[in-house]
Amino acid sequence: MSNLFFLFQFILFLNLTLVNAGIYKPEQIRISWTENKGEMRVTWVSYISVDSFVVYRPVLCLGEDTTWKTIQGTSQTFNEGEIVVKFQYIYTAVMNNLNSECSYEYYIRNSITESEIYMFSGRTPETSPPYLETKRPLSMIVFGDLGIGTNAMAVKDILLQEAKLRNFLGIIHMGDIAYNLDQDDGTTGDGFLNIIQPLAANYAYMAIIGNHEGYNNSTHFRTRFKMPVNQDNQGSGYFYSFNIGPVHWIVISTEVYIDNTKKASAEIQTNWLKKDLEAANKNRENFPWIFVLTHHPLYCSTHSAVTCGSEAELYQSILEDILYENSIDIMLQAHVHSYERDKPIYKNLTVKSDYDDKHTHINAKAPLYILSGNAGNREGHNEPLPPTYKDWGVYMADDFGFGKLFVYNETHVLWTQYSATLMKVDDYVWLIKDQPRYN
Repeated sequence: MSNLFFLFQFILFLNLTLVNAGIYKPEQIRISWTENKGEMRVTWVSYISVDSFVVYRPVLCLGEDTTWKTIQGTSQTFNEGEIVVKFQYIYTAVMNNLNSECSYEYYIRNSITESEIYMFSGRTPETSPPYLETKRPLSMIVFGDLGIGTNAMAVKDILLQEAKLRNFLGIIHMGDIAYNLDQDDGTTGDGFLNIIQPLAANYAYMAIIGNHEGYNNSTHFRTRFKMPVNQDNQGSGYFYSFNIGPVHWIVISTEVYIDNTKKASAEIQTNWLKKDLEAANKNRENFPWIFVLTHHPLYCSTHSAVTCGSEAELYQSILEDILYENSIDIMLQAHVHSYERDKPIYKNLTVKSDYDDKHTHINAKAPLYILSGNAGNREGHNEPLPPTYKDWGVYMADDFGFGKLFVYNETHVLWTQYSATLMKVDDYVWLIKDQPRYN
């Protein structure tokens, strides 16, 4: 036999070996909303540079062409290693012209292999009503500080069960992702993104930067997570906003305020936040609720005198007046590895609503502060919970869990905190109002 034949056989054997080893197979698949209505971005990774495509079609709706559509992904070469050179190829593609009344199935393929099929809702950021399903509320999963260790397993498992029920629209991860994305030359980040793939490939997975994403100027966060783009964030993903349901959702970075090298970024974000809130309030009749999400808390009772003391006071001095004057309804936070729900607060004082009890606020007159940073991480819990609550404290817990927001309509919102270890609802609060803003 000729040498050419043996070479062909070797190449065939090598390719089969690589396929079986999974090196060609798309992994770390996840989706996220873009800055535009009717779009969903899909991101995936391979370790061999090869032409890759997303293939998708609508299902479970009337009047839509169910022919598969194919879009080629664009790739970015990323050296995820610190000690060793370790390249991966990060692909993205945007599925567009989505119908909010449809579900969509999709898969990733290349010339060698393909992924399994995933499904997502065609509902994307909206510009105007109508925006609510008639039979059930809009719901979103919210948590912070999720890693891949033992502490995170209970939360991961119950979230995977939630995903099977398909009873929520998207996920917002409020920073400290994987512990850490860059750890062990990126292996920890790769492992985390593969572990959450059954969630993130089927539901919009929106990320917020935390302090654990700071390595090498946050390169891993900025490269791996493609969040909505606006003219001020320059594609960094540090701050953005979108409308889903009757809610204007705002994501901001607290990292820029404690890093002296990011003073310019802090000013840009603060000015953007003011402009975004001004526009949101002009559209308050259509989107009466405003929720702001970030990593570090403005108010908390546990942990060190730094996190719930000097750092919290710094964030309050920069952000609190902006949030209060623009009548934001809920401030969602993480970083502290426990759960805490507080009353409406302004200037470190409880602000009375028209009616308040332990689980209800009617016509709140200040933002409601909720901290949900106990999704599970390698560091465990923070300091023990204090024996007594502050004046504005309502409920605290130190088990592992996650939160879920139910937006019923323009007047009723329910927050629930789930204990993953006890498999039950640990806390809840209703926010009810009869006017878009309180000041």
